[in-house]
Amino acid sequence: MIVYLDQNYASRIAKHLLGLPHHAHFGVVWEALQAANVLAPPSPFHVLELHGGYLAPVFERIFAALGDGLWVRPWQEVLYRQYRRDGIWLEDCLGREGGWDRPADLAPLWGLMDLELEGTFVARTAQVTEIVTRWLGLKGPRARTLPFVQVLARLVALHSLEATRRPRLSDLVDLVMAATLRPYVSVLATDRYLKEALTRLGYGQGVYSGRRREVLRLAADLARGAWEGGSSRD
Repeated sequence: MIVYLDQNYASRIAKHLLGLPHHAHFGVVWEALQAANVLAPPSPFHVLELHGGYLAPVFERIFAALGDGLWVRPWQEVLYRQYRRDGIWLEDCLGREGGWDRPADLAPLWGLMDLELEGTFVARTAQVTEIVTRWLGLKGPRARTLPFVQVLARLVALHSLEATRRPRLSDLVDLVMAATLRPYVSVLATDRYLKEALTRLGYGQGVYSGRRREVLRLAADLARGAWEGGSSRD
C-alpha cells in the first residue's frame, strides 16, 4: 500500500519527533505508519519545500524508515511516462533515483495560478487543459485525458473560482503534487484545503487532512488495514 505524506504531514511528524509541543497526535500516526504494511516514499516536492531547513535531518530519518529506498519520480517524468503508454503503472511514479539535493522544478508551470480564466468550472477546466498541454508540449487528443492533466486542470479551475481564498506561494506546489500522486497512492495525507478540493472533485477517497480527528482516523485506518489490497473508502 502506497501512502504519500505531504509537506504538512511530514513536517508535523518531524516536529513531534523533535519533541516540540502540540504535535502529539502526529506521533500516533507515526507509530501506525511504522506498524502497518505501507510504503511512504519521499518526493522532490519535499526537497523543494524543505529549503534545507532544520527539519531536513528528521525528514531523512522518517523516509528512510518508510520509503524502502524509493523516491517519487519528478513530476515531468511521471507525466511523460503516462503520455507514452496507457494505464496507471506504479513504476511510472516510483523509482530508485532521487535525493535530498534534487528539488522539484516547477518552472514549466510558472504563471499557472495567475491565469485570467473565464466562465464556468467546465469552461475553465478546458482552458487550463489547453494551456497545460501546450506549455508542456503534449500533442494529440490523448494528451487531454492524461491523469496528471485532468487532475491539475480541475484543481486549478476550482481554485480560480474561489475568490475569497488568499493566494499562497505554495499553492502551485500543492496542486502539482496532487496531480502527480493522486492517481497512484491509496492514501494521500495533506492539508485541509487540498483534502476538501479533491473531495469536491471526486478524488477524495483515501485523502486525510491534518485536522486532529482526521489524523487519528488515519492512524486507526492504518491499524485496521483499511487500505490493504487496494481497497478504499472516503
